[in-house]
Amino acid sequence: MTSHNPKNRNRMLFLQNMDELKNLDEEQENKRTIEYEVTTDSTIVGEFEYGPYYFTIWEFLPVQHEGQHRKLCLRITEKTYDIGDFHFNGKDWLYHGGGIAEELISLSSLFLRRRLILGPKVRWDDKPRLLKDSPEWIDKPVVKGKSSLSEIPTLLHLVGKLDISYHQRFILATRLYHQALLLIENQPDLAYLNLISAIETMSNDYQVDEVQLSEINEKLDNLINKVEDERLQKGIKQTILKKEKFIRRRFMKFTLDNTTDDFWENETRPKIGKIEKDDLPKLLKRIYDQRSDTLHGGKPFPSYIFHSPLKEGEIPFAKSISVGSRKWDEDEYIPYPHFFERLVNHVLITFLKRNQ
Repeated sequence: MTSHNPKNRNRMLFLQNMDELKNLDEEQENKRTIEYEVTTDSTIVGEFEYGPYYFTIWEFLPVQHEGQHRKLCLRITEKTYDIGDFHFNGKDWLYHGGGIAEELISLSSLFLRRRLILGPKVRWDDKPRLLKDSPEWIDKPVVKGKSSLSEIPTLLHLVGKLDISYHQRFILATRLYHQALLLIENQPDLAYLNLISAIETMSNDYQVDEVQLSEINEKLDNLINKVEDERLQKGIKQTILKKEKFIRRRFMKFTLDNTTDDFWENETRPKIGKIEKDDLPKLLKRIYDQRSDTLHGGKPFPSYIFHSPLKEGEIPFAKSISVGSRKWDEDEYIPYPHFFERLVNHVLITFLKRNQ
């Protein structure tokens, strides 16, 4: 849990926690200490203690070869909160689907340029406890059912007939999709970004309908309309529009144009939390805006994408979802990762079949 202090909610969690612990009296008991197993495949020595955090070697074994796996231990003391401690203060509280331990491991991995993997909890308030996260599928359809290798040659034949101008883009989009599958269970937000990039790679020069300046910047269009010289007015608008790449528009149109009725008629789709065909355009807009806000402003993905969807729904069906002081309403929802993964898969294969 994180601090409800409005001044703190955009800071990293490990810093918030340090501040909150400083404000506790010695006799206050609303804090806990948890130790985690950490795995690395490199030689790491030493230890550090930084406020309520302690990171040390755990497995003192001689290194016999490069790449040998060894275990370290990360200890974290953090403040705990009661439900009444939280106050909902709007929609700007940051949440990246991880906690203090994930932050410290990511930062340590960056600073050391080493692979550090956060494992299970092994001790809770001085009591030995092996607490592994319960198995929870973000994208369960990927592991359900049966697939046959005999289906592959037909599609490989289509790849061979693909216009050569698409080859490099298509294999990059495929690699991005593959990377998304590898990430989707543990890092669904990064998987989402890879899936969006897969479509972006293919839609970069996709033809879109003529766009008016008023559609992208109504205020600017109104200002230019005040220019009395019509030729100058038109020239200014054309110059501005030429600089626009319409990336989101291309992303949306490419996806919509390559989504067939077969996608919507799939028998495995859920009865509750099902996305309707007519809702796809607005959802694609939200998805792309989420991508831009995340990459350019650090805005986290909604918290619910980090958990298994209820009844394998394609989108939440509650009126709103709250985590800490952050709240998402229906008009902000984006699909669960497994829906978008299936959509990207369908779009790429549809494009392959159509462009022979």
